[in-house]
Amino acid sequence: MLPDKNLCTGCGVCISVCSYNCLSFKEDEEGFRQISIEKELCINCGKCERFCPILDRSPVKNRSKDKIQVFACWNKDKKVRQQSSSGGFFPALADTFLKEEKSVVYGATMQKDLQVVHIPVTYKTDLLKIQGSKYLQSKVHHLFPSIKKQLQEGQKVLFSGTPCQIGGLYNYLNNTYENLYTCEVVCHGIPSSLFFSKHIDWLKQKYRTPITHVAFRSKSICWTIPVSRYRFGNKRKKEFRTIENPFMNFFYAGLNLRQSCYHCQYSRLPRVADITMGDFWGVRLSKKISFLEKEKGISLILLNNQRGDELYEKVKNQLNSESRSIEEAISGNIHIIQPVDFNSRYQLRSKVFHELQLDGLEKLTDKYLPLSFKEKISIQLGKVGMKIYYYFKNLHRLF
Repeated sequence: MLPDKNLCTGCGVCISVCSYNCLSFKEDEEGFRQISIEKELCINCGKCERFCPILDRSPVKNRSKDKIQVFACWNKDKKVRQQSSSGGFFPALADTFLKEEKSVVYGATMQKDLQVVHIPVTYKTDLLKIQGSKYLQSKVHHLFPSIKKQLQEGQKVLFSGTPCQIGGLYNYLNNTYENLYTCEVVCHGIPSSLFFSKHIDWLKQKYRTPITHVAFRSKSICWTIPVSRYRFGNKRKKEFRTIENPFMNFFYAGLNLRQSCYHCQYSRLPRVADITMGDFWGVRLSKKISFLEKEKGISLILLNNQRGDELYEKVKNQLNSESRSIEEAISGNIHIIQPVDFNSRYQLRSKVFHELQLDGLEKLTDKYLPLSFKEKISIQLGKVGMKIYYYFKNLHRLF
């Protein structure tokens, strides 16, 4: 018996290991991929259950150290850092990794149809495709067989993704490969694709042209106040702060996440990957990290085992970095050790998904996440005005 939708992460390992093609993904009423079984094809061999990372109760298999090393870091290349969601650690890591002989990097990219999928990258020129945050669930299970083959042939593989995707990959491989390296994000949760499609439809209707690309995180104001950038079919670009963006607003509020995300077994120590990366929210200022330096973006890095140490040693010359404590890391990134709380959101989340079928996202936002007077004023200021206000407000930190 596979786990129900409240626990299934949608990693797709069960689909990849099924020899009879009786499993597939189907989107449920909330916009999440769920496992569908063709019972007439199933022979009840139990293989899907044996490989399922949710049903597997064995300890995390990443050879964790007793003491995790923590770093605040940022890319020395200003352009790469500006293009990145945080401090540009991952582009530096991937670039360094690809310099190794017979190496490949896996990461998430957004396609022209605005679907997010994992792809292999073997050339530096393609790294931009897998750079930056994508707040949608990436399709990845179709790549597990080819990753296994590459590892068996001695190719070096760096796999980046959410913790549950890495947990799924480990279970699919069912073996320890010295040439596999993993890098996970500090994950807040997976938002609903139905929410996203409703959001895109709303923007299409409002601006009367299709959307060709979405960058979920831009630093056009600063790192602390991220905006989402949309590119339209008429080549027009439009940016929205979180408070103006219904999809991102509900995401940060934790109201449009996959049900399993509220019960995530990976939001804890020890972590599942060799390296954990994210935004170093709440990073303490220092001689090296001034207020202005911070607002260009700071990456949080956890080196969880010896393999993480090995990767960091190879990439550190491309970075500016400072050693920090795990306590400081957790204080700004609580999802390192716990998932989004479900009990406080259960009733409201149920109402939101029910009414999403009846009303548009704009009405839902006005009803459940109304803007304060201060937020309305900040929207009126616009991007430039908000940037001036924010730095003026923090003038005392500049000197």
